[in-house]
Amino acid sequence: MNNKEFLKKVGLKLKVIRSLRGISQDDIVNKLDIDKSYYSKVERGLTNPTLIYMKNLSDFLEVKLEDLLNLNMNI
Repeated sequence: MNNKEFLKKVGLKLKVIRSLRGISQDDIVNKLDIDKSYYSKVERGLTNPTLIYMKNLSDFLEVKLEDLLNLNMNI
């Protein structure tokens, strides 16, 4: 899997987890004080977020960072 595919899959996993928890993008960006357009790009796999950014998202979504990045694991 190349980097572009990886980012898209991680973004999709974020979106699915967020949706399953009934959390909106607005909920995330307001609580974490992050830019909505940037977060949207993360979910679409169009940008490469920092590790700290991903850790903050995983903490908010109550999922281990390693589980979030493990694309072989079911949600």
